[in-house]
Amino acid sequence: MKKICAHIVTGCIRLLALLPLKVHYALCGCLAWLMRSVVRYRRKVVETNLLHSFPDRSPEERKEILKGFYRHFGEIIAEAVWFGGTRSKERLRRQGLCEFAGLEEHRKELEGTKGVMYLTSHCGNWELYGGWFQYAPQGSLPYREDEVIVPYKRLSSDVWEDVMTRNRFWPMEGFEGYVESRNVLRYTLEHGDRRVFLFNTDQYPYRGARGHEVQDFLHQRTMAMTGGAAIACKFGLAVMFTRFERVSKGHYRMSFRTIARDASKMTPAEITDRYYAMLQEDIEAQPSNYLWSHKRWKDLYDYK
Repeated sequence: MKKICAHIVTGCIRLLALLPLKVHYALCGCLAWLMRSVVRYRRKVVETNLLHSFPDRSPEERKEILKGFYRHFGEIIAEAVWFGGTRSKERLRRQGLCEFAGLEEHRKELEGTKGVMYLTSHCGNWELYGGWFQYAPQGSLPYREDEVIVPYKRLSSDVWEDVMTRNRFWPMEGFEGYVESRNVLRYTLEHGDRRVFLFNTDQYPYRGARGHEVQDFLHQRTMAMTGGAAIACKFGLAVMFTRFERVSKGHYRMSFRTIARDASKMTPAEITDRYYAMLQEDIEAQPSNYLWSHKRWKDLYDYK
């Protein structure tokens, strides 16, 4: 029954994706207004996070960031539906949702390294990472698709787990590197040829996971995940901060900043601290481009 439900939902997404992306934006613009002003989806969480992250900004400025966040959140949904249901690499390339910047310099930076750990975040639209190899000119990335590992946390709903897996990675045909985070180290040891990771790192540590306390991220003591940094240190990988800027509606730019060329010479804590310093710069530059509805500081605040 769950499989049938997943097929139905996936079929609906593919039908919706036949519509132009601008139609999706119009529909999800209305949805964003409903989430912000009517349903008030996680409004308390967003307001609490913005209040403590930008204490020096006026209430009016924080309100504008809040409005911009919900508008961006609606666009994330629109782009995710269109992206997941498109099923045409050519159509995806024509739309130009994402581009890479500075790839030639990036290739040179990775020369002679044992692999690379891309530490990603919830800036931009993280649901679009499955198009990674379609956004870059063919052959411009210094590794192959079958070398990539993408760790994830399994959803509680089997139906949505199935739907989102299909939705996220359809352009990477036959992709086998989508691995539950708790199995990543074992999978990596068993697949020695895979040494490229896309590792989302800005969430609250999963239950039972080892964390590191970042002292002053957006004016707050912040518990941070260290799984990606620990793997990079273990295997001596290069570590890159992944910047995901919103250039305009329907267009993002990804670029990279080097945290380490050989992570074995650093500790996971040092890598994590550098990552969060870079992430703060990005958030302060484009505050509405971040996922403020996440209960990021649930050990500090009562989000009820």
